[in-house]
Order: sequence, then C-alpha cells, then structure tokens
Amino acid sequence: MFNRKTAKKQAKQSLKKHYLLLVTACLFASLLGAAYSSSLSSSSVRKTEEIKEVVETGTSQVGLPNAGDVVARLFGGNLLESIKIAESIARNEEGEITTIGQIELGRQKGVFSQLVNLISSGQFFVLIYQTILSLVKSQKLTTDLFIILTAGVLAGVTIFIRYTYRIAFRRIFLESYLYDKVGTSRFLFLFKVRKVVKGSLTMLTTGLIQFLYRLTIVGAPIAHYSFFMVPYITAENPDIRPSEARKLSKRMMYGHKWEMFKLDMSFILWYLLGHLTLGLSDILYANPFREATYVQYYFHLRELAKQNGASYADLMNDVYLSKKADYKSVEAVYEDVIDIMTDEIDVRDLRHTGLRGFVENVLGIIWKYDKDEDLYNTAIEQEEKIREYHQILDLKQYPDRLYTIPESTHDPRLEHLHYMRHYSLLSIVVMFFIFCMVGWIWEVMLHIVETGSFVNRGFLQGPWLPIYGFGAVLILTLLFRFRNRPLMHALLTVLLCGTVEYFTHWFLELSRGIRWWDYSGYFINLHGRICAEGLLVFMLGGMAIVYVGAPLIDDRLKKAKKQILIPISLILLMLFGIDSVYSFIHPNTGKGITDYDYKTTENHRI
Repeated sequence: MFNRKTAKKQAKQSLKKHYLLLVTACLFASLLGAAYSSSLSSSSVRKTEEIKEVVETGTSQVGLPNAGDVVARLFGGNLLESIKIAESIARNEEGEITTIGQIELGRQKGVFSQLVNLISSGQFFVLIYQTILSLVKSQKLTTDLFIILTAGVLAGVTIFIRYTYRIAFRRIFLESYLYDKVGTSRFLFLFKVRKVVKGSLTMLTTGLIQFLYRLTIVGAPIAHYSFFMVPYITAENPDIRPSEARKLSKRMMYGHKWEMFKLDMSFILWYLLGHLTLGLSDILYANPFREATYVQYYFHLRELAKQNGASYADLMNDVYLSKKADYKSVEAVYEDVIDIMTDEIDVRDLRHTGLRGFVENVLGIIWKYDKDEDLYNTAIEQEEKIREYHQILDLKQYPDRLYTIPESTHDPRLEHLHYMRHYSLLSIVVMFFIFCMVGWIWEVMLHIVETGSFVNRGFLQGPWLPIYGFGAVLILTLLFRFRNRPLMHALLTVLLCGTVEYFTHWFLELSRGIRWWDYSGYFINLHGRICAEGLLVFMLGGMAIVYVGAPLIDDRLKKAKKQILIPISLILLMLFGIDSVYSFIHPNTGKGITDYDYKTTENHRI
C-alpha cells in the first residue's frame, strides 16, 4: 500500500541531500520545455507590466509586431511584407538601451547584440528565406522548403534536446532516491550510454500517441496517467523498445490511476503558491519536491510489477537503483582505482614549506622541472582519479561501471594533460608571450573581418596585447587551487578577467584620457569597459587554456632545448620592456585603435 505521507517525507530527505542539483535539473527542464514549463510562464508578469504601462503612459505596446509575425508572413510567401515588418521592428530596437543600475543592456554592437536583434526582429528568418530563394529561384518552392526547414529545426530541437533531457533529468532523480552523491555528468547520461536516438524515439512516439488521445477529450487524462511512467522506465533502461516502455507503463498504472490523481491533487496548495509567487516557489522547491515524490511512487509500482510478474517488468533491470551493490562487486570493476589507492603516493610528503611551498602550492609555479616534480605529477594524477571515484567506492554514488549498458569512457588522448600540474617559471614566461601574441592576432583578425583593413591593435607597438598574456598567467596562478572544481573555476575566471579588463581600461582612460576599447552599445556592458560578450569569450578561452592549451604547450616546452628556449625568452622580455617604456611615452593610437568618443560623464567613471 502506497503511503503518501511517507513518500513525501522521503522525497524531502532526498531533496535536502541534493537540493542544488535537483533544483537545477528542474529549472533546465522548465527552460527546455521538457517538464514544469508553466513555472517559467511570464503571463502574469506581462499582465502586470501591461497594466503598469497603461497607467503610466495611457498606451500599450501589446499590438506591436514581433518575429512571429515575420515568420507567419514567410509561411504565406509574403517576402516583401515580412521584410517591412522585420525592418520596422529593427528600427524600434536599434537605439534601444536599457540600464539596470550602472549596467547597460545595449543593442547596437557586438555579436550578442547582432544575434539578439536578428532573432527578435525576425531578420534572421528573412535572411534564411532569401538565401533559399537565391538558390532555387522559385518563390513557391522556397516557401515550401522554408516551412520544411523550420519544422525540421523545431523537430530536431524537440527530439534531441527536449526529449533527451526529459529522460536525463529523471535519471538524476532516480539515482538521488538511494545515493548520497549524484554526479553532474548524469546530465549526459543518454550520450554516455549512446542511446540518444532510441530514448528520444520512445518519448516522441509516446508524445504523439498522447496527443491523439487528447483529441478525444475524455481520453486525455487516461493517456496522461497510462503513460506517466514511460520517462522513468526509459531513464532506467534507455535500450527498451518504445512499444515495450508504453505497455509496461500501462501495466504498472493499471488500477493505480486514481491513486496517482490523488497524489497530484495533494500538491494543490503548492500549485496555488506557485501562481501567487509567479512560479518562484515552484522553481526553488515545489517542482523538485513533486518530482522526487513521483520517483518514490515509481519505485513503489516497480516493486509491485516485479512481484506480480507483469509483462516486460524484467526490462526494469537496473538493480543498483533500488539496492546498493556489495563492495566485492564494486571492487571487481574498479580494480584499477583500488590498485592506485593501495600504491598511492602521499602528495603531502612532496610539498615544500616556506616561501617555496607557498609559490608551489598556492600559485602552482616551480623554479624548474626535476624528478621530484615528475613524482608529484604522478601523485596528483592518482589523487584526482581517487577523488573522482571515492564516492563510488564508499557506496555513496551509483556505480556506473556496473550499469547494464557500458558507458563511454574518457578520451585516452586527453588523459596525459594533467591540468593540476605545476608550471615552471620558464613555461610561464613563454606562455605569457604566446597568449599575448594570440590575443593580438585575435584582435587584428576581428578588425579585418569588421572593416577589411589591417590595424595594429593595442597600447604597445609590437605584435602583442599584454592584457591577454597577463590574464592567462593570472588564471593559471591565482586560480590554481580551483582547477579541480571546473564550475567554480569558470565563475572565478569571469570575475578575474572582468576585474583585470575593467581596471586596465580605467587606468588607461584616467592617465591618458583615451579609450583603447569601448563596449558602449554592447549587450550587457558596464561603463563600456567590460561586456557580457567579452567576459564569455574570456571564460571559454580561460577554461580552454587551463584544461587543454597550457598542458599541451607545457608538454612541448619540456621537450624543447633549454639552450634555445632561455635566450629566446630573455630576448622577448627585453623587447617587451623596451616597447612598454617607449609606448608609455608614445602610445599606439589612431584610427581603429583609439578612435572612440571619450565622454567625461558620470556614466564613464567608477
């Protein structure tokens, strides 16, 4: 007999253990439309804004055209009318700048702004239509192809993103039922077991059948509850056939639909609270609480189906979802990790103290490579592998190697990178110049693409932009201790790079009264000194440097002859020093470099 109170109590315990993960999982489900999409409905917000607008201005913007109107005209083959509508929307948005405090939400410059404007105005769809028309030369055929392409893209997004996630986030909740730890890699569960197509097909066909049932009105709630367990069954065994998943769900729900309905109705107060809080309570608590409760019910029906010998019940074959594996079974498949633990080198024995220890352990810099450093790298590699699997070995996390479908492993070509390594002073110097020059090439190429002309970008005269080099070095050193926490490292990279770029801009502007870059008009910018687009590039670039670029470069530098590398580094340092002194007196200025309007207003000060 299913006890709702007990199930909800256990669901709360599960939510308490995995709060952040389960809330995030449900939030993504809402964003992707995979589940709980009503939580992000802005209808109430829109109504509030419309009422406020009418009260303040006496008018409403509800009737203004949008990108949907452009697409509708294109579906009807009315290209000229769609162009006019898109251009009118673009003109209305062209000068649109909204501010939140000191942050400017520009819409005029940058890749982000162009994308936002193209899509929001509908010009993106007009561009696609015109491209097809230029190729096929027939407007009727173009319209047909545009409709097919649009439908295909929407179907692809629905099938391979929404439906895939509909299964993946249920897998996370299933594992949270029993285990204290659930890894974020479970978001990619279907990809790891290589069952994306099969799992998505199950959800697609089930969705189509439910849609047909809804046409009968009376059959809608029956279909809803009959196939309610399909995503949970598929999350347990994505290799199951779509028809088998549906038959099994119907068998499990037979005689339990009313019970399931009462379980749904027991959340009625949460539904009302979600409406009153505009979905905030749903996002922060109610949605993951409901989902965790549904998982409790799934395991209840799963056990009944197995006891009663229901058809296809044997396909719910992931025994370690409801029962923890014994240590011997885990030991057998994680033997390589056990061996490392047996022969583990204690990293603490290899760490130095004093100033040298601080530089090595906090900043990750060593004077030079030697045998002790090789031993340290080996120990760090072992420590990382043990850290990755220790929760499994302690039976606190699902043992993925015991899963019935083999999961893909890490790419062996990347395993030698060892991103937790120390870098020698020589490597740091060389990488500083490499990233200075890469940054210069990046800026020059962007300017060539935008204007078609070559310009020596930057404050200095030489082919280097020190802000990129210093940024890379600071990421590698100041954030050394966060490398084994990628999410935290990414957030700190944004903070660090934003701070460096902002205050570098401020210093140059204060001391020279000149701007070497200006993000005014870019989507989400602060005083024109930093913007969301630039910070995103820095974050992605910083992560690529830390986890791939720097280790690869360091491996090559280790093999290079020091008799050549050291003189080259010294020459570069000398040239850089001379350039810095000269450019401080005669900075690099001119068209395409500093031709920004500098305004000494409050908006351009700290």
